[in-house]
Amino acid sequence: MLIVLEGIDGSGKTTVARLVADALAPDGATRAGKQDVGAADPTTEARSAALRDLIWSSPEGQGDTFGAAHWILLIASWYAGLARLRADLADPDTVTVMDGWYYRNIAKTLVREPLDPGWVESLFTPVPEPALTVLLDVEPDVAWSRRDTFKETELGRWDGYTGPARESFLGYQSVVRRELRRMAAERDWLVLTPHTNDPPARTAAAVTAAVRALRRTP
Repeated sequence: MLIVLEGIDGSGKTTVARLVADALAPDGATRAGKQDVGAADPTTEARSAALRDLIWSSPEGQGDTFGAAHWILLIASWYAGLARLRADLADPDTVTVMDGWYYRNIAKTLVREPLDPGWVESLFTPVPEPALTVLLDVEPDVAWSRRDTFKETELGRWDGYTGPARESFLGYQSVVRRELRRMAAERDWLVLTPHTNDPPARTAAAVTAAVRALRRTP
């Protein structure tokens, strides 16, 4: 059973995912990363490493030279492989908590170029939906205040956002947030809207309760 925390950059996904996994640890829950293919033979691991490098190792100043379609096809290839290699993610008897899935990649792709949303989302048809996806619907200015630095991709530099870092971040993350909220409505996600001063533990408690309720559902 895969539980996913989704949201804009700086929304607290990593922190909340860790707290949820810790709270559910007595029930056998674990926390996983989307770049972890699990146990694999040397050939598969080598191919995985090459694909990881293509997707996540671009120099900060290089930009998206091959375009959004190329990038999202690489992302889709990764998740199709991950779904095949990590059968445990679909196991109803285990709980795996992950901070982020492919949804934010879809959102950023649709912001980057005017591609057909139906086509972009169809690329992920081979990837099973998580048992529960939770959108941490945090305002961009709140997310900005939570971290000291953001990468160029998080500031929207690859997507035409220029000027002061804070202004770029707020503008870019606002449109990414809009796409995530659209997907949340279409896919019936659980949407949590933490207040500015809410501790992450309070949000994690709400997610933990939702997971436990889901596990009790026949």
